[in-house]
Amino acid sequence: MKRTIAISTLLAAALALFGCNSPKFDAGNLKLVETRKVGDINIVLMNETGELTQGQNSFVVQFQDAQRRPVDVGEVQFGSSMVMPSMAPMSGESEITPAGATGAYRVKSNFAMSGAWHFTIGWKGSRGEGKTAFNSNVR
Repeated sequence: MKRTIAISTLLAAALALFGCNSPKFDAGNLKLVETRKVGDINIVLMNETGELTQGQNSFVVQFQDAQRRPVDVGEVQFGSSMVMPSMAPMSGESEITPAGATGAYRVKSNFAMSGAWHFTIGWKGSRGEGKTAFNSNVR
């Protein structure tokens, strides 16, 4: 009996610790970097500064309906590349993961150079399938 209580207590403590360390999504602290509208979905890219910079970047992609309420679009892909004259396009390393809130995804990217970057975002889920592309300046 004491062993069961001890194991239960340790499990509860581990779950509490894990829950406290998980990053929470708070759009109130983020600034707009870029926005796109595809059909009835707004795709909003935001971060703490409102701009992307050369090197490591963390930002959020959020999907919203026409009333700016978050919507679940299912599986999301994110890609980035930079086209340079007389050279093959350079790809930016990107990792996208759910942010723990409806329609929000955290993106970690590494942009090797400053300049004009091309971004692609695609999704597939209960609201259908969609994609968009846009260019943004990386400082």
